[in-house]
Amino acid sequence: MKNKLLTLFLVVTFFALCTPSASAVTNGVVKVGLRYGSTALPSANLENAEGAGYEFGYFDEDRRFVSLGRTDVTTITMSPSGGSWISVTRTNTPEILYEYDAGDRPLGVRPAGNSTWFKGYRYAGGFEYVLTGAGSLKVINVVDLEDYVKGVVPYEMPGDWPLAALEAQAICARTFVQGHNKHLRDEGFDVCNGVDCQVYNGRGTGRNEPSADSDRAVENTAGLCIYYNGTLVQDAVYHSSDGGATEDGANVWGTETGYLKGKMDPYEAQTTVPNNSYSVTYTAGELSWILDQKGHSVGTVQDVYVSEYTPLGNVKQVTFVGSSGTKTFTGDDCRMIFYSSTYQKSVSSMRFDINGRRGGFGGLSVNGTGQLVSLDGVSIISGGGAVSTLRGNTASAITSSGTVTVSAETSQPSGGGASDGNFVITGTGNGHNVGLSQYGAKAMAEQGYSSQEILNFYYTDITVR
Repeated sequence: MKNKLLTLFLVVTFFALCTPSASAVTNGVVKVGLRYGSTALPSANLENAEGAGYEFGYFDEDRRFVSLGRTDVTTITMSPSGGSWISVTRTNTPEILYEYDAGDRPLGVRPAGNSTWFKGYRYAGGFEYVLTGAGSLKVINVVDLEDYVKGVVPYEMPGDWPLAALEAQAICARTFVQGHNKHLRDEGFDVCNGVDCQVYNGRGTGRNEPSADSDRAVENTAGLCIYYNGTLVQDAVYHSSDGGATEDGANVWGTETGYLKGKMDPYEAQTTVPNNSYSVTYTAGELSWILDQKGHSVGTVQDVYVSEYTPLGNVKQVTFVGSSGTKTFTGDDCRMIFYSSTYQKSVSSMRFDINGRRGGFGGLSVNGTGQLVSLDGVSIISGGGAVSTLRGNTASAITSSGTVTVSAETSQPSGGGASDGNFVITGTGNGHNVGLSQYGAKAMAEQGYSSQEILNFYYTDITVR
């Protein structure tokens, strides 16, 4: 059967795009950046998963699709064709199916069915194609909010986890996309599809796709979001595991946020957390090179130590001492400064020690009421009620993350660095330690807690509605 392009002969006046609304979602529709920046494409293919064709047109300011033409061809390719024009051809042929002037609005393409394939993933909704100055195309998925959340939950949390945990994840994902402050609207979309925002893979690859339970979790919580003081929260952040305690957002990112308050986590230890403990070794040369590449050179690194911990036992400051200077990093930089794609090394969480010692500034916090400058002479009570007195300035303590060495040293031990020239970082957890612990949510769900109880533990003074 001959495939035909059916064109609607309409006179259309195009208007410049209006200023984006304050919400990241308009009329329940999300725009997700799939390819942009360095990943923009010289051409982009689609294959209709339903075996039907496509409509061509544009999405208006209310994100409603305006159809200008259609085809029953099921494999199509969008390519820049000079100036502001985009051509649609039958894939792997020169046959032109549609041409569109994208000078005022991006080209919109919508499958005649429920989903279509793009780059190995199946997506609900339609697509926008935005010309870039480099002669390539940004690819944007334009999708219903609830379909978007269904495309996040099983890729941020295993789809076979307990339903209550999946429901908590769904509420976080739905809140995040509507309230986040990633400021991607200048790119033409609301949210990216990677870990910088939250992972979104649509309906998956066929072999790796949403589960019945992950879809049910989204449906069970449809429309529910997290609010603080009556306002949608701006950062419903979450992480894989906290290793024993979450952390105040202010200590990680520098901004005081009422609902992002850290606390000791008694739940994670009650479930299996793969790779919960980690150890990574750096040489002085590696650390010197990493700092130099990131614009923080201190010469040859002679020492590096945790110079301050938070009252919850997470890292607040890390100090590097080098042959030509000293540099201290605070908050999430304490974790990220160690990341190196060249050496394929990184620090997994905000909960770690370096060479098993806690030198530097500050001292040991006790019950969040202050810091001890020395442990010598401090009275302690054992689990059996016996009172004894410490001698020296270090002691072993049992925490929710295991046995650790604590210290109240107020100056870095003399001699500097590790005797073998290596620095061994050991810790627990995975992520930034702020907000929901996904493995903690799993543990709570396994113990019968509801999704709202999970969220009320990991976020402070919030409501879910």
